[in-house]
Amino acid sequence: MELFNRAKSILLNPKEEWEVIEVENEPHTKVLPYLLILALIPAAALFFSYWWQWHSTITEATQKAIEAATNNKYLQDILEDTVKTIKESNQFNAVLGIIDALTMFVTILGGAYISAAIINAFSDQFSITKDFNRAFSLVAYSYTPLCIAGVLYAYPSLASITPYIGLYGFYLLYVGIKPRINPPAEKFTGYFIMVLAVSLATYLIIPKVVQPISDDIRKNTLIEQVKEQVKKNN
Repeated sequence: MELFNRAKSILLNPKEEWEVIEVENEPHTKVLPYLLILALIPAAALFFSYWWQWHSTITEATQKAIEAATNNKYLQDILEDTVKTIKESNQFNAVLGIIDALTMFVTILGGAYISAAIINAFSDQFSITKDFNRAFSLVAYSYTPLCIAGVLYAYPSLASITPYIGLYGFYLLYVGIKPRINPPAEKFTGYFIMVLAVSLATYLIIPKVVQPISDDIRKNTLIEQVKEQVKKNN
């Protein structure tokens, strides 16, 4: 319930909620569970999408077999075996779904930590005392709209909207800089541009680094599964 209220408040009343976050001033280890739970939303949505596409494919293939058998006595006699063959040859590969989900999960957490580390490293350039805890909370809470919108990954036709909703997080960054970091007034604009650039770069680059690794794992997993299947058949 506390997490729900925090997410709701940071989205609907960010100025007031950043003030509350500043008063709490919790270390990043206390903020991390919030991001961990939110990151599960897009990860779970991707897994569900993978499962649903498999389920839809099997259902469609089965339905076509049933329809074909309607006017074919021979197919009617072997319909049960046909449906069984379809399901056995297209079994749900949960491992691949989990890999997709973990890729998204790691991308979000890695992006948050890397962004916070870089932002904190540049603090001296803006006459700000380095404080990773503040930098991390600034980034982590700004991920809220992206993570919540990640539920749309469950619907392939709507998945492309998610990144655009996530852009609201840049506004949360802007609003949160004053209470969390409080840079000198004359350096506020420059600091925000730096934070924005780092966040955007991380958002674009991290997936390009993680995805090839994920693709290799998927490929190797499939190869191993095929080898196991061949052994069983032999």
